[in-house]
Amino acid sequence: RAQGISCLSNMRQLQFASILYAGENSDQFPGNNVDFGGAIAGITFTGGVQAIPNWVAGSFGNQGPAGDNPAGVETNAFLLGVYGDNVPGVGTLVGSIGNYAKAAGVYRCPADRKLDTVSQQPRVRSCSANMYCGPYLRNYQMGNYNLNTAYKAFFKYSDFGAGLGSADCFVFLDENPTQLNDGYFEFFADGSNINDRPAVNHGNSSSFSFADGHCELHKWSDAYLTINGSGQKDPKWLAAHGTCKK
Repeated sequence: RAQGISCLSNMRQLQFASILYAGENSDQFPGNNVDFGGAIAGITFTGGVQAIPNWVAGSFGNQGPAGDNPAGVETNAFLLGVYGDNVPGVGTLVGSIGNYAKAAGVYRCPADRKLDTVSQQPRVRSCSANMYCGPYLRNYQMGNYNLNTAYKAFFKYSDFGAGLGSADCFVFLDENPTQLNDGYFEFFADGSNINDRPAVNHGNSSSFSFADGHCELHKWSDAYLTINGSGQKDPKWLAAHGTCKK
């Protein structure tokens, strides 16, 4: 119970950071993008071309540190942006919310026990963000990375209203640690199938932040109770709170 309360507090701080970012950037969501054209969203390597803005930089390797991009991302809090936009030995962050959520601990659920397999240190992040909140416009227009153009993407906080209100659309959640890679949480917009899975850390529940600023624990009933679970109720709920038909 105490961990659940702490996790919700983390989610509130992340959500508040996103809202503050929007307040200083023409109401736009922090970028929520994935690797594009061979670059890493959110980080411009020294001497490289300008990166696509992203709320968090880098991607954890699904099969361990061999897939980390850049190397050491799983334990490098600099890539969260909490120590400024300069990442020693790597480059410059672009679009980070680290200036608004400066405590590294808020990016990680206290119930997450996943360790970096090399250093055996806790990973710095357990959270991801809704793929329909702040996606790269070109990816959305082209239907890349599972984005469905028949469903609405939210590029600004003022985009909520008809179809899905800000109080009903989730922004951040904790992702299942066995699947966590980038900061982009993928799901099927019609709820017909399962892609990424939420972490289930608090009594069969997951913590969510919502675009209006509130946070809550949602209790699962079928597909997300285990890493191999199936069922229709959980994916349908997630999709209905992630986007809506245009």
